[in-house]
Amino acid sequence: MLYTELKELFNAMPQMVKDKLQPVMDDLLERAQEHDQHASSDPDYYEEERELIMKEVHKVKYLNDQWQLMNAQKNN
Repeated sequence: MLYTELKELFNAMPQMVKDKLQPVMDDLLERAQEHDQHASSDPDYYEEERELIMKEVHKVKYLNDQWQLMNAQKNN
C-alpha cells in the first residue's frame, strides 16, 4: 500500500525532478515495498521504518515544490 502511494506521488512529479532525484526515489520505493511485505510480522519496527520513509518522502516533496516555485518565477 505504501509502495503504491509513493509510486503515484513520484510519477506525478515533473521529469526534471525525477531525473535529479531518481536514485533517492528508487531507494524509497524499495524500502516501501519491503515495508508492505513485512509490516505485519513486526509492527513496531515497521511503524518506525514507515516514519523514516515518510521523512525522506517529505524532503523529496519539498524539493519538488521548490523546483516548481523557481520554475514559476522564471516564467513570470
